[in-house]
Amino acid sequence: MREVEAKLVLGDCIMLAAIEERVKRMGGVYEGEYIEEDVYFQHPCRDFAKTDEALRVRVVKERVELTYKGPKEGGVYKARREITVQVDSASNVRALLEALGFKPVAVIRKKRRYYRLGRVKVTLDEVEGLGCFAEIEAIDGGEEAVGEAIRLLGLEEVPTTTKSYLELLLEREGLSRR
Repeated sequence: MREVEAKLVLGDCIMLAAIEERVKRMGGVYEGEYIEEDVYFQHPCRDFAKTDEALRVRVVKERVELTYKGPKEGGVYKARREITVQVDSASNVRALLEALGFKPVAVIRKKRRYYRLGRVKVTLDEVEGLGCFAEIEAIDGGEEAVGEAIRLLGLEEVPTTTKSYLELLLEREGLSRR
C-alpha cells in the first residue's frame, strides 16, 4: 500500500476545533477518537535514519499493529510505501523484535480523532510533547485528493511538514534515531 498524506502543523490546539467544524459542515463522517501509542524500533544492521524507513508497533485499545514504512517518495505531500499487519500481542511482538536485535528508540503517544471526508481521511491529533496537528490522507486519488481537501477546508496557508512524528520528537529532543 502507498500512503499519501499532508501533515498540517497547527500553531495552537484551538485550530483543531475550527478544522473539525469545517469537516463536519462538509459532511465528514466521524469514525471515533482513540489514544494511540507507537513504539519505534531501530534495525540492528541498517540505520533507518539514513534509509528514511521506520518500523513501529502501534497499540490502539485492544488492536496491535506492526507497521513498516518505506523511504519517502518525491512529491508535494509525504508519500511512502506502508505495510501493516495485525498481531495479537504488543509484548510478544516487541520481545520478538528485541530478540532479533531491534532496539526501541522512541514512544509517541497521541489522542487522535478520525473523520472520513469523501476521498480522504482527516485525523486531528494532539501529540504528547509536540502539540497539535491535522493529517489529511488520501483514501483514493493520491496527491490530487489531498490537495483538493486542503483547498476545500481553507487550509492552504497552514504550514505543512513531511517529517514524521518520530522525526519531530527526536529533532525536538536533539537526538538521532540510533
